[in-house]
Amino acid sequence: MKVSLDIPWQRYALIAELTKQCQEKCPQFGKTVLQKMVYLLQEVFHIDCGYDFDIYAYGPFTPQLLQDLDLVEHIGAVKIYPVASMSGGYEIKPGDQAAHLIEKGSDFLQKYEVKKAIETLVDEFGCFRAKDLELRSTIIFVQRDFQKHGKPLSAAGLIEIVKQLKPKYTDLEIQEAIEELRKKRYLETIA
Repeated sequence: MKVSLDIPWQRYALIAELTKQCQEKCPQFGKTVLQKMVYLLQEVFHIDCGYDFDIYAYGPFTPQLLQDLDLVEHIGAVKIYPVASMSGGYEIKPGDQAAHLIEKGSDFLQKYEVKKAIETLVDEFGCFRAKDLELRSTIIFVQRDFQKHGKPLSAAGLIEIVKQLKPKYTDLEIQEAIEELRKKRYLETIA
């Protein structure tokens, strides 16, 4: 009898690939940045990574991605280091098994649309700090959630909702992030 395991190698390989590609570009590639990058890959670039995100304290989040990250660390494809500075958090670096894991998920990673989306994602969002990605991904989450429920938001309405969720950001910071996302066409139509 042949036993088949449903192992999501593409998700594990994606974590290793993003870790590799973000090393030179990201100021601190940690757990929060990984969450936001995968969220953006799914929502903005329409690549199905198999995660269900919800809104939490630092924006869109899925516990499944943290579980996958732990497994990827366990097999040696990434190393996670606590950061002992003002910013705190974690830094994720490629591990000894990164290339091997990326190869296991190459069927997914080498698809033209996936490869192009990852390159564009890293190019467009890779230089942002976790706090910047938190704001942008929250804006996208709120706008799409309201639109999905048939309640399109005006720009002012979007600012108000994001401000309620994220009071640490000023109206101007939110407005500038919205404008940036609109110019790059990463926000769907705003009423």
